[in-house]
Amino acid sequence: MDAVRTILVSLVDRHGFTPHAITGRAKDPVSLKKKLAKNGIDPAAAIEEALKDLAGCRIVFLTNSQVAAFGATGAINENFDILNVNEHHPVPGTETEDRLFDSTNYMVALKPDRAALPEYAKFAGLKIEIQVQTLLNHAWAEMGHDTIYKEPDLKHVDPRHLEAINARMTKVMREHLLPAGYAFDKIASDFNRIIKADAAADETLATIANSTNNDELLGAFESADTLILPMITDNSGVFVELVPQIAEAVERVRGTQSAPVESIMGNFPGKTGEIVAKRAADLIGRGLYVDPKLSFETITRLYRGALTDGERKIWTDLGAQFASYTVDAWEKVGAGIQAFIVERIGALGADDRKALAGLILAMLAKVLSYEISGVRRGDFRTVLFSTATVPASDGLRKIHTDAFDILEQMLDATADDAERRDVLAPLWIAATPPNGASEGLRIQVMADAIRLAAFLQDRVAGWSLELRRKTEIKALRVHRNFRAVPAGMAENKELVSTQEKLVPALLTLRDALNADPEFVLYKTLIGTDSVAPKAWDEAVPDFRGVAAWRKERFPEIAAEVSPEKAAEWVARLRAFLTMPANAADRYPLTDFVETLVQAHPGIGVHLLYQMDPDLQPVLVRLLRGLDAAGEGDVIAQHVARFIGEGRFLASLALWLGRRDQIDVASLATVGDRARELGDPEAVLETVNAAGHLFKRGADRSLIDRVFLPSAEYFRASKDPFWNDRLMDVVDAAIVEGLDEARSRILLELFVPVPQIDYSGDLVLAAVARRFPTLVLDYFGARIVRDARYRAAIWVRH
Repeated sequence: MDAVRTILVSLVDRHGFTPHAITGRAKDPVSLKKKLAKNGIDPAAAIEEALKDLAGCRIVFLTNSQVAAFGATGAINENFDILNVNEHHPVPGTETEDRLFDSTNYMVALKPDRAALPEYAKFAGLKIEIQVQTLLNHAWAEMGHDTIYKEPDLKHVDPRHLEAINARMTKVMREHLLPAGYAFDKIASDFNRIIKADAAADETLATIANSTNNDELLGAFESADTLILPMITDNSGVFVELVPQIAEAVERVRGTQSAPVESIMGNFPGKTGEIVAKRAADLIGRGLYVDPKLSFETITRLYRGALTDGERKIWTDLGAQFASYTVDAWEKVGAGIQAFIVERIGALGADDRKALAGLILAMLAKVLSYEISGVRRGDFRTVLFSTATVPASDGLRKIHTDAFDILEQMLDATADDAERRDVLAPLWIAATPPNGASEGLRIQVMADAIRLAAFLQDRVAGWSLELRRKTEIKALRVHRNFRAVPAGMAENKELVSTQEKLVPALLTLRDALNADPEFVLYKTLIGTDSVAPKAWDEAVPDFRGVAAWRKERFPEIAAEVSPEKAAEWVARLRAFLTMPANAADRYPLTDFVETLVQAHPGIGVHLLYQMDPDLQPVLVRLLRGLDAAGEGDVIAQHVARFIGEGRFLASLALWLGRRDQIDVASLATVGDRARELGDPEAVLETVNAAGHLFKRGADRSLIDRVFLPSAEYFRASKDPFWNDRLMDVVDAAIVEGLDEARSRILLELFVPVPQIDYSGDLVLAAVARRFPTLVLDYFGARIVRDARYRAAIWVRH
């Protein structure tokens, strides 16, 4: 036992632990004799096999965390052969949940190499128990050993007294020792943090002030954020001194790359200056309201000096955080932060505003919003998310007035639509009421909307057609929000009066937009969300009504076109198609083109001669319209030209797949040309078209001339996901149309594919329904080829 204790003293010291005590003792002879008799064990027998606690050592630590840390070292396992581990821990829901004593007990023997040493040879094969527990558990165990554990054989006294003693011991553990253990742990942890923070402060601050190493700076920021600042009772003064040093550190390493980080898993990219900036922003964000002037100056300084869009976004996000209405700031200063920000922006010159435009707009978008939000810690380790609405006030009205002044000046200074859209975004936020807005706040929002509508109506004529279209959509949304006074607010005269001014202002803006016939034509042909004339009379959107309006207008517009205006219309269509709208917004225009060229085939022919990537979105519907107009010869001429030039192959395949006339030869020619030119998107579209045509006519030549050559093309490509790309567009009908020989060819193409996913599984299922043995052979071929490949685990029925 003394030998084991000596080993334990050494190993604990080697791992850097200082236990309260390491004790050891052999079982008391009287207690041993009693236990042998109780268990019916012959004292002359090998009692060490029957009883495991003949001798033991105990390592006693002060806190639970020390016990856990020691267990994590594996020190016992390093020095002994562990025969058994008995964990005494209460487990809720089991019979142990009231056994609150906590100890980890190891039954061990000496390792053979140690037992071979002369001084340990006599202990070879002997077993001993090592217990690891806290001082509080040790005290409870010692007390329990002399009371509960010994279980005295009472002859006269009621044994229920002993049960009461046992209950009292449990109560002491539950009400005193367990809470004390957690309290000791917290005290030890806080003490260690205090010492660690104090020791790290000088080095951390020096690193921030001087280092040019990104990894060192990140470590120093982390130390300051999580270790040092939380330990300073009033850290505002320290924070004010630290922020300029953080900014200087960001500037020192801006644009730098750290050397690669070497590891046994290979080299990893080092931390960049931009990553340092992100962590610096997190740290600065902890105390934005400590010194608002310093925060504003720091954020604008760092944004101005940023070299990349990525870093500019870091400071833009921090600026938005600074300008947001938060619960904590609101309770202290109301909208004081927002008023300060607007005042500082207003004091900037035109050049500064232009240089800081992205940051300014992000901040003003938050200033003009109406949401107050915050996160707080509640009881029982809960987190409470709070949201509220900014109340109307004279202070809020002034903030909005001053912010509008700034934004109107910035809007007039913009050079293009992209800049205009960015400036307009916060203005439309101000004109959008929050849910449940009070009467006073609705008045504020309407007043902002009136000012915005009046300001825009004199400027929209010079904007692009697409920006005007988006402006009308937003104006309509404001109109729907305020077209009627809520019934419960009708008695508020100021609210009613403001609403009566707003509606005409919005209608005036609408009329200014629609005064241009070219704009009216544009919104009719472009945009799934364009505003139809009747929309201004509707309380909710009517998408079917928009479709009906277009269906009615397209033939009317086509009838107004004359052949002499072919060049003009080609130019118009090109201009409309190159506006910064998304692909879906062009769908109405493609529908119109089909109507237009049916009425005026000459314009369609003109479009074919002028066809280029700008006009390509209308090509499929253009060909359909010419088909309907009986211009097959013209179509054949230009399709042959496009195929020869290798242009618009995907669009041609899409048209052929949906053409009323099935033309396998032309589709095969398109596929041949696409494979020859290495145009995977066009190849995919030919496969898609082949599936559509096969369902309509089951022409087996589609399999040999389009489908299988395309599959072979993708298999030969370097794309590891070719099967997914191909099968995502394949129709199951064409796979089910393969005979056994062609099904075998298809599956052979799949054998080298590393992994078969959902789309490939559908193909296997289609083959398996007719030729199940082929699929089984396919699995076998994959396994034979390379066991690392993953075959499909199941096939759909």
